[in-house]
Amino acid sequence: MPMLQELDLSDNRFTDLDRLGAVLPSSLHVLNLAYNQLSSTPKGYLEICALMNLRELDLSSNALTNTPYCLGNLSRLQTLDLSENQISGELSSFVSGLPSALEYLSLLDNDFNSSFWFSSLANHTRLEVFMLSSKLGMIQAQAETSWLPTFQLKMLKLKNFNLGSTIPSFLVHQNDLRSIYITYSQLKGAFPDWLVQNNTRLEAIRLNNNLLTELRLPSRLVHGLQFLDVACNMIYDSLPEDIGIVFPHLKFMNFSSNHNNGTIPSSMGEMKSLEFLDMSSNRLYGQLPTTFLHGCHSLIALKLSNNHLQGEVFPRHANLTSLDLLFLDGNNFDGSLGKGLLNSKRLAVLDISDNSFSGALPYWIGKISYLSHLLMRGNKLKGQVPHQLQNLHLDVLDMSNNSFSGSIPRNLNVSSLTEVRLHSNEFIGSVPSYLFKAKVLQVLDLRHNSLSGMFLNTTIGNTSKLGVLLLGNNSFQTHIPGKICQLSKVGLLDLSHNKFKGAIPSCFGNMSFGAQTNNAIISPYHYGNVFSSFQSWHYPSALHFLDTEVELGLQPTPGTTVNFVSKSRYETYQGDILRYMYGLDLSSNQLSGEIPVEVWDLKNIRSLNFSSNLLIGSIPDSISKLENLESLDLSNNKLHGNIPPQLADLNSLGVFNISYNNLSGEIPFKGHLMTFDEKSYRGNPHLCGRPTNKSCNLEGATEPSASKRAKEEEEEGDDVMDMVWFYWTCGSVYITTSLALFAFLCIDSRWSREWFYRVDLLVHHLQRFKDGFICN
Repeated sequence: MPMLQELDLSDNRFTDLDRLGAVLPSSLHVLNLAYNQLSSTPKGYLEICALMNLRELDLSSNALTNTPYCLGNLSRLQTLDLSENQISGELSSFVSGLPSALEYLSLLDNDFNSSFWFSSLANHTRLEVFMLSSKLGMIQAQAETSWLPTFQLKMLKLKNFNLGSTIPSFLVHQNDLRSIYITYSQLKGAFPDWLVQNNTRLEAIRLNNNLLTELRLPSRLVHGLQFLDVACNMIYDSLPEDIGIVFPHLKFMNFSSNHNNGTIPSSMGEMKSLEFLDMSSNRLYGQLPTTFLHGCHSLIALKLSNNHLQGEVFPRHANLTSLDLLFLDGNNFDGSLGKGLLNSKRLAVLDISDNSFSGALPYWIGKISYLSHLLMRGNKLKGQVPHQLQNLHLDVLDMSNNSFSGSIPRNLNVSSLTEVRLHSNEFIGSVPSYLFKAKVLQVLDLRHNSLSGMFLNTTIGNTSKLGVLLLGNNSFQTHIPGKICQLSKVGLLDLSHNKFKGAIPSCFGNMSFGAQTNNAIISPYHYGNVFSSFQSWHYPSALHFLDTEVELGLQPTPGTTVNFVSKSRYETYQGDILRYMYGLDLSSNQLSGEIPVEVWDLKNIRSLNFSSNLLIGSIPDSISKLENLESLDLSNNKLHGNIPPQLADLNSLGVFNISYNNLSGEIPFKGHLMTFDEKSYRGNPHLCGRPTNKSCNLEGATEPSASKRAKEEEEEGDDVMDMVWFYWTCGSVYITTSLALFAFLCIDSRWSREWFYRVDLLVHHLQRFKDGFICN
């Protein structure tokens, strides 16, 4: 194909293209080898460097450690993408040696760790896009003052740069910027308002994860900026009151994780195009401005979490009609939810957790038909759950840490429900059986209520995906039903602090607890692509289409989070780690009998807690199968027998407690058991050896000699005679003293009369006290 001009072999698994290099035609204009596994360019270097007509070369996302030395000879090359490789070496000389006709150069995410002179770009007079970052650490930018650039950039992207606290000085001379990203680069001081002033066509500014302390805006200017991200800085001052006037066309604004201690400016109501706003994790206070609630009707996502905002939420005049995601958690909002939420008919996620909302949950919540995530934990809500909740097709329902009462709703739509969290309320009655038949339910947390009665009195089948079942701290008084074992995918089971009685079901050994990959635990919430792309500048190239999808800074509600007692304390497991955490907690019940041998076959389980029951039997040698066990608590039972030495082989064990049982014999103080002190064994009077400091009986010791025994008996006899002599002496002294006192009192003297007078007086006072007590 001698006339071939474009060749695209991207997104394959090629590791070697040497044969290709020998036949590449000189007519080639575009060569795309991105997203392969190449460690070098085809056929040494000569073949690519002979492509003198090449305009665009994409070698991104490979395993290149170096590049052809002759790339500088490709005088017509306009686009060069070497991002996401392993290229290292002296950075400035490498850049200055590239073709001077370059318009687009991307060196993102390589292994450069040297310093960089921006003046090495001086020969690239046509450069419009420059992107550079390192995976190994910070690139040190060299200070330059006299250099004047001959190009006009449209896009600059720098990441992990040490810029010496100031923005590169050559940018003062740039007047046609459309997008600038300088992140993780230790920028200090005020926001560079001159960038906005000098570049009237600037669309996107991203300066997140720096050390900026002030958001300064140009005065007397209305700018067309659409994207502003200054998250994760140290901005203390309030937002400029005129921010909505200066940037009326903003679509995306991320001001999260700063130290702002002001209010939300009312001028933000002028941002009619605003689609995404994140001001979470600041110190904002006051109420939501009326102009904001009425004017920002294009908002799709609003995140104000973790501030000090207060007052009413969404009164009737609220007009956020496009709202899809609303995060108000971690504030001081009080009262009840306002009906203005009904104007947000597309609302899918509502998080009002950790506020001070009170009263009953309004019935009209059931009219928000697209609602999929309803999160209201940690408020003061009370009363029964309105039956209108059944109208919603929820994915996640979290009503925990409130004062809801009555029965658990018996008519929820569980067709898409993956999480139900109702813990720490005042629910009574039984657990509805339909919850165990839900086909996609993965987390059911009903701890700390007053639930009782039977549960799981229905056949479940093998369709359940329940991976976390938490029923601790309730009032169950029945046997643990054998049907619980039909929940075969459960990896975390908490039945603690109830009054379950009878034997532990042997079928626990048939449950998952890590025996199979636990895919039942869901990943972080996924909200889909609810954000529109920004029509920022993209390079007019047949090869490289600059991604216009903004790298959104939204940190959505975290993935599934489960609290489970392990290692003698509540541990929080979140996201993917839940796929590897398996535990069984039956502590503080009235369970009796022996621990089923099947339990010791759960080789992947990490936490076992059977403490504070009435369990008997011994600890079997087969406990050595629990090779992943991290926490074992068998305390406060009636276990007996010796401690199996195989326990010393459980190298993952971090918490171990067998105190207050009837165990006996010598403690196998070796291996991993040497890491535990005497607290793990206390309350077992027949245990001996380290670390209890109690000596074991030396049954195999030799008999003492006859002379030694005679001496010991003689010493013992001496001890006995000494004690007899002591008793005779005490008796004689007592009798002598008594006779002397009696004789003294019989003689009529002043001392004897005084003695009897005092005795009579005491008797008289006692009699008066007695008479007064009876009268009262």
